[in-house]
Amino acid sequence: MSLWEAMALVGTMATILGVFITLYGIINNRTLKGEARIVREILLGESKSTKEIILEETRGLREILLRMEQGQNEARREMAGAIQRLGELIVLEGEKTRETVRAKP
Repeated sequence: MSLWEAMALVGTMATILGVFITLYGIINNRTLKGEARIVREILLGESKSTKEIILEETRGLREILLRMEQGQNEARREMAGAIQRLGELIVLEGEKTRETVRAKP
């Protein structure tokens, strides 16, 4: 085999290899684009799910805060009533003490 025949053979092999590499690149590019699209759809779907979860948790938190506020208001009313009763008891005890002091002379 002469030098020119060897060069022609190497050139032909390089051309065939280049065609295969080009075809592989085209197929791989299409596959990667499809996979990227699927991943994008999944991520967008998950972000929507995440938004829905956040909204549900926010609603739950609002309900809990509302119940806490109602409980605090009820506790304040009970404390006000207890303080009022204590004040009445103090007044009654003061009156009893005054009557006892007045009766002793």
